[in-house]
Amino acid sequence: MKNSEWKFLSYELSPALSNYGGTSGIHVEWVRRIDKGDTSNNSFLQLAAHTGTHIDYPFHFLSNGKKGSEYFANDWVFHQCTVVDIHSINPNDYLITPKDLEQFIEKSSVNTELILFKTGFCYVRDGESYWKYNWGFAPECAGYLKTKFPKLRAIGFDLISLTSYQQRETGRLAHKEFLGTHNILIVEDMDLRHVTADEKFAIVIISPLRFTDADGAPVTVWAQTMIE
Repeated sequence: MKNSEWKFLSYELSPALSNYGGTSGIHVEWVRRIDKGDTSNNSFLQLAAHTGTHIDYPFHFLSNGKKGSEYFANDWVFHQCTVVDIHSINPNDYLITPKDLEQFIEKSSVNTELILFKTGFCYVRDGESYWKYNWGFAPECAGYLKTKFPKLRAIGFDLISLTSYQQRETGRLAHKEFLGTHNILIVEDMDLRHVTADEKFAIVIISPLRFTDADGAPVTVWAQTMIE
């Protein structure tokens, strides 16, 4: 690696970010303001765990699933990352299936720990279609990916959820397959606007907001890009 640069792959938290279902997930209130005569600026944040770019832990859909505090710092560092650009597919009924993925992952390294799926929905992040007509992943994708990539620990994507708003029951099953059966963490609502299909990352770091009994958490994701 001759040169490298770091880039964010996550959105900055903002009240303008819509959540799954179109709801607002964050409220920011100023409790102290210098321009109001106070000695400092202090803000109060109220936000849902699944707001903006965030991670789903197994506890999100499994009563005995792992919570955020059960992961170690090194669990959030990924050295083998694959970028898969699937924006050209046309999934039936809003569901991405293994058949849709075959042609895109055939040359990916078997040692892959993290897959980032770019669907192109990141370009309509501010529109209603982003949450109302998003694609989702079929449950069988979890087993398919784990078979292809035995070291796979997480996937991320530029969709508001693994669950398509049009296929909510199927989405619940998909979450359980990824998080429970196949032990694959899920990073939703990533900012992949400036990521290309041939991008090579030396390191990707996922940094969750840490709090007790977390079923999910907002994350900051940044990656070291290799430049030849």
